[in-house]
Amino acid sequence: MTLRIIDAARVLTGHGTAHTPGSVVVDGTSIAWVGPTCDLPPRWSRRAANRLALTNATLLPGLIDAHVHLAFDCTSQPPDARDDLARGAVSDKIRTAATALTSSGVTTVRDMGAPRYIDADTLPVQPGPRVLPATIPLTVPGGHADSLGGAVTTIADVEQVIAENARRGAAWITTVVTGGLNGGGRRSPYEPQFSDTMLAAIVTIAHRHGLPVAAQAHGTAGIRQAVEAGVHSIEYCTWLAPGGFDVDPGLIREIAARRIPVCPIINHHSRAASGRLPWRHRREHLRDMLAAGVHLLPGTDSGITLTPHDRFGHALSAYIDLGLTPASIIELATRRAADALGISHLTGTLSTGLSADILAVHGNPTQHLHSLATPIMVMTAGHLYRSRAVRDNEIGHCV
Repeated sequence: MTLRIIDAARVLTGHGTAHTPGSVVVDGTSIAWVGPTCDLPPRWSRRAANRLALTNATLLPGLIDAHVHLAFDCTSQPPDARDDLARGAVSDKIRTAATALTSSGVTTVRDMGAPRYIDADTLPVQPGPRVLPATIPLTVPGGHADSLGGAVTTIADVEQVIAENARRGAAWITTVVTGGLNGGGRRSPYEPQFSDTMLAAIVTIAHRHGLPVAAQAHGTAGIRQAVEAGVHSIEYCTWLAPGGFDVDPGLIREIAARRIPVCPIINHHSRAASGRLPWRHRREHLRDMLAAGVHLLPGTDSGITLTPHDRFGHALSAYIDLGLTPASIIELATRRAADALGISHLTGTLSTGLSADILAVHGNPTQHLHSLATPIMVMTAGHLYRSRAVRDNEIGHCV
C-alpha cells in the first residue's frame, strides 16, 4: 500500500476547521491522519515514501456533483436504449466523462439516468469519481427520457424496472415525475406524468430494495406529488407554471420540514439563463427556499446539451447570487452533499478512515471561490489523478 504525505498552506477539513499549514496522510485508499503540519507524528514522516509540498495551496474534500449523465456527450440526442449501434460507443463516452469530472475536482457523482444497457460492467468507472448510479429512470410511454428504456404503465412494470436497477447495482432510483424542458417526450413540464398511486408505488417498491428515490419535477403539482409520495430528493424544483411560476411557500416549508434536499440543477449556463427559467426569478425562488431551511444539493445535469462534464467549479460561483459565502458553498458541495446522499461515512470531509478524496487548489477558496475551477491536484480513493505539485522532502517549520 502506498503511503503519501501531502503538505499545504491550509487544509479545510469540511468540519469547519482549517489547519494552516496542514498535512494529510494517505495510506492506500484512505486518509490516515489530518492535522497541523507541526503535529505530524514521526511515525508517518519516517514511513512515507512520497511527500508532496503545496506551498501556496489549499487542500479540501473532493467535490460532489449530485446530478450528472455519464453516458451523455453534451449533444442534443441522449443515448437510445433501442439503438444497438450506440452500445459500443457508450463505454468510451463514460470514460471520457469520468476523466473530465475528475480533472475538474469532482470525486463523487450521482448518475441520474442511463440507457437500459448500462450495467455493472460499465458503471462505476475506476479510476475516476465514485459513481452512485440511478441507472434506468422510471417514466411513462412517450414521457420525458422514455428513450432510456424505463417507461412503465403498471405496478408490475415498476417492480420489474426497479428490480433490474437493483441487480445492476443502483444506489438510487430516479423517476421523472413531470415532463422536462429538453431530452424528448411529449408530456408537459407543468403536470405530473404519473398518478399519485403509481408514484407512491415507485417509492414503496424502491424502499423494499433499500433504495432512495429522486424525483425529477418542474411544475408545482409534480413537486407536491413527489413530497407527498415520500421521495428522498427533488431535482429541478423550478415551480414552473404556464406563463410563469407558481411558487408555493407552504410546500417549501413542508420540503424543509421533511428534510428533503433539492438539487436545483445549477450549471455554468444558469446565470445567463432566460426563456422559461430566467436567472433573476430562479435565484429569488432559491433564496426563498434557503431562507425556509431547504437544503440545496449541487448538481449540474452535465452531459446534456452544451453542458460539459468539466464545469462544476464554474457552476458553484452562481450560488454566490443566493447570498451564500464561498465557505458555505464549499460545504454544500462536500460535507452537506455527502450527508444528503447518505455517503458521509465514505467521503465529504477530510477525516481519518474516510476515502482519500482530496482536491488541491491555488490560494484560499474561502476567499476566492473561482479557484475551484482550476484544481492543481485531484485524488480519488488515494489515486493521484492529476498533479502539478512539486515533490519535496523538505518542508518549513510550523508557524
